Amino acid sequence: MRLLLQFPEGLKSKALGEASKYEKEGHTVFISATPCWGACDLAIDEAKKIGADKLIHYGHAQFHPHDFPVEYKLYPITVPLDALQDALPQLRPYRRIALVTTVSHIHQLQQMKVILQAAKHQVLTTKGGLAILEGQVLGCDSSAADKLAKDADAIVYFGGGEFHPLGISSKKPVFAINPYANSFEQLNSKLEKKRKKEEGMLIAVSQAKSIGIIASTKSGQCNIKMAENIAKKLRSYGKTATILVTAEVDFSALSDFNSFDAYITTACPRLIDDSERFGKPVVNAAQIPRLLELAKKTQ
Repeated sequence: MRLLLQFPEGLKSKALGEASKYEKEGHTVFISATPCWGACDLAIDEAKKIGADKLIHYGHAQFHPHDFPVEYKLYPITVPLDALQDALPQLRPYRRIALVTTVSHIHQLQQMKVILQAAKHQVLTTKGGLAILEGQVLGCDSSAADKLAKDADAIVYFGGGEFHPLGISSKKPVFAINPYANSFEQLNSKLEKKRKKEEGMLIAVSQAKSIGIIASTKSGQCNIKMAENIAKKLRSYGKTATILVTAEVDFSALSDFNSFDAYITTACPRLIDDSERFGKPVVNAAQIPRLLELAKKTQ
């Protein structure tokens, strides 16, 4: 069988070892060297072009339907839960806790629940809209936390970094427990700063005259019809709207156009976190209703 193996950026060091296993089984193996940021970013076009029978995608759960055989291989990372145990005194005031984590640690979710329940907490978990596993959050889908916010006293994210928890939209107390740094932090001030920044960019984009609409060709980010609808609505408000099609957003390539006052992304919604690299204000497609409301006021 001809196989194409695809690894996200944090797992590419495992690629040769995994390829060797399949080669010993008699398969012809190729490795995708294209940057990969999630299961929205499947190398299906590459697999088809090399005549692969299957794409094996590591490190993520299924994100969207597709028309090509894809095998998803999770890459669970087992970490000590000491940081969660150490956080219990600070979490004591919050009886009902909405618990979320990444796909890397989802296999430890039940152990996390046991620790919190032993400390007399009621633990709430659910599935997100795009994240298909119980308690899982993605950078673009924090709804496993947001859905539970009304019933929870606090939201607890367990995992590395702040990228995932900074996608949470609830104003309830949000805590990040990092097992790698053995740290515990409340993120609400950072979340509020992020919300204010996004509101400022919304106002700036609503006042822009020439807007570039980014449309991705990635397998799980391709929203061409959405981009066309947004362009049509913007033009009805007297804006110049141009659709920019790309497989990978290259910030220096965008700057070469030197033609746009602002951008809207119909690709990854977390691109707006890189507003400084755009050099211009940027909002994502989910913010369009609010953007049009502001644009109407500036007519």
